[in-house]
Amino acid sequence: MARNGRVNEDFAGAVPTAAVLIDGAGIPGAESICRHGVAWYAGGLGGCLLSLLAGVRDRSLSALLAEAIEQVTDDHRDTCDVADPISPSATVAILRLSDGLIEHLVLGGSVLVLGRAEGEPLVVSDPREVIISRSYRSALKATAEGSDEYRRVLRDLRANRNQPGGFWVAKDDPRAADDATIAYCTDLGEA
Repeated sequence: MARNGRVNEDFAGAVPTAAVLIDGAGIPGAESICRHGVAWYAGGLGGCLLSLLAGVRDRSLSALLAEAIEQVTDDHRDTCDVADPISPSATVAILRLSDGLIEHLVLGGSVLVLGRAEGEPLVVSDPREVIISRSYRSALKATAEGSDEYRRVLRDLRANRNQPGGFWVAKDDPRAADDATIAYCTDLGEA
């Protein structure tokens, strides 16, 4: 959701058999790292994923996500410091229906909620970012947002991204897709 005075850094879209939600993440002031910005990254990743989902039906969701991450990263690798911890990134949720099979993928802090005909909704999430972020909460609350110290704490937190023992997001490494939470069900009565 866009905050007052800021561009919307999220993306949502669908094709007849799939839907994509991208929640862009960045630190204000990171323009010196990436001239494109988080909104560009989220839109590019979401558009690329929708294009792949519309045209490719026989590849896994993680393979399609890895390809989309690689394509978008390549689009700005020569002009931006894509490896810097504060360069644009995003969490991802994908839902695809194929021959009666419902596939879903969650990467990072996105949450996917699927209603069921009977019973409670199916909630799919990846809690690793929330768990790791807890140890940084007090430092962030004690620091003025936008200050150098606040950016340093965020940089330290984001250094846990896409690392073993850390949390995984779409950023510059397509291998992050291998750590997504992926599941299938034949109907919403099974998980």
